[in-house]
Amino acid sequence: EYRSDASQFGSSHFASGREGLSCQRGVSVQFAMGGLVATLAFPAPPVPPYYYERDLLKRSDLVYLTTFEDERIPAVHVKGPRQPGSRRHLTLLYSHGNAEDIGLHLPYIDELARDLKVDVFSYEYVGYSLSRLQGAQPTEDGCIRSVDAAWRYLVDELKIPPKDIVIFGRSIGSGPSVDLASRKVEGSSGSPLDVAGVLLQSPIESGARVIAGPITSYLGYSLDIFRNYEKIDKITAPVAIMHGTADTVVKVTNGENLHKMLKSPFRPLWIDGHGHNDMPNDRCFAYAKSFLDTLR
Repeated sequence: EYRSDASQFGSSHFASGREGLSCQRGVSVQFAMGGLVATLAFPAPPVPPYYYERDLLKRSDLVYLTTFEDERIPAVHVKGPRQPGSRRHLTLLYSHGNAEDIGLHLPYIDELARDLKVDVFSYEYVGYSLSRLQGAQPTEDGCIRSVDAAWRYLVDELKIPPKDIVIFGRSIGSGPSVDLASRKVEGSSGSPLDVAGVLLQSPIESGARVIAGPITSYLGYSLDIFRNYEKIDKITAPVAIMHGTADTVVKVTNGENLHKMLKSPFRPLWIDGHGHNDMPNDRCFAYAKSFLDTLR
């Protein structure tokens, strides 16, 4: 199963906020929900500098990206083996979950590249890991600037064709992933609308819908973040979704509802009895590989 090391640094997950919303009665629903969504969406792990010095900063595949607002973020480009007999070698553009960062999931992306026989490009959000240590704060806009910087690096600097890229988002990482896959990127010669595919694990319909359901997301619409339910039908590439049926952090209905909106759906994987942070790697990787094999 996939677990990052975030728990050792006291980072919390989305789920902790359900009780908090009910305690706000007497304050306007919009105000309460807006503050809660923003707080719970970005619990950047309070990892000390030595942790990055020990692992992340020693990697030979570490690169740095610059957003359109001159924010500097780290990224790791893991090179995996080539799939025998494949027409193309794919690159996964990976957007991580909210309570982890690039330094915490290095073993996972190494395994991902090795087992799926792909390259993995994992970038960091503004306000996470090294960016957090520089004083930046995470926001939805910052995540979008970050994924755009990652896209421009792959397509415009490395000259990787969009047709050789698969966008992969986990949990809240489905937000920047769906956003990217549904539009063009300013300043890029290639369009994310032309990617080979999109892979989503435990995706969210939106920040507010995870915490309080569709009705509250309408009441506090302007304060909601990562409204995937508005964008996912604009994705033209094949989309594969996997989700645990016992997920109490991001309920499986999020994945099910998003799947119903797809233009080009791949058969989904609903994993019985598993939650948000105990999805079995063997089954997730087998599913991802079956999807990728249809693309290469």
